[in-house]
Amino acid sequence: MRRFFLLTFGLTTGLALAQAPAFTSGPTSTALTLKVNGTPVAVDTTFSRLEVSTGVNKVLSINLVRTDSPDDQGLTILIDRFPVTVGQYRFKEILSGQVRDASYRQGNTTAYSNACGLNDGLVQVLAIDAQQHTIRGTFRAVLCDAESRAGSKRRRFVMEGSFQGRYVAQ
Repeated sequence: MRRFFLLTFGLTTGLALAQAPAFTSGPTSTALTLKVNGTPVAVDTTFSRLEVSTGVNKVLSINLVRTDSPDDQGLTILIDRFPVTVGQYRFKEILSGQVRDASYRQGNTTAYSNACGLNDGLVQVLAIDAQQHTIRGTFRAVLCDAESRAGSKRRRFVMEGSFQGRYVAQ
């Protein structure tokens, strides 16, 4: 019975990490999840941020800083010409002149979504409350080492996660 409980608890916990947090109206705390190559990584909500610019060129910016590396940039996702609406925003649309990319920096590791060639990653915005400045969604992107090393293959990083919280309107 105990093994069944532990297995069920482990599966339920794993599924909870993979799903976007429930959206609540009114004041909300920031909830961010990140998996790197399928392994959950703790995100520091003090240094991480969600931003939506309100100028002529609206930009959605998501920056997830790792708890174990607060001095590193972590994962940064940019969606240029963001219409502040629910929808899917694919990275491969970078060819349309819009900047839709992701970068990751931790220690000596630097990786970019556009270094992989074709990238079918996306940001799925599931809910936005423009009055409360809250946003909720998920993301998936493949990033590759920025430098090709002689005699070695470029490393690929699959970044997946969710975000919910108040965004800073700039």
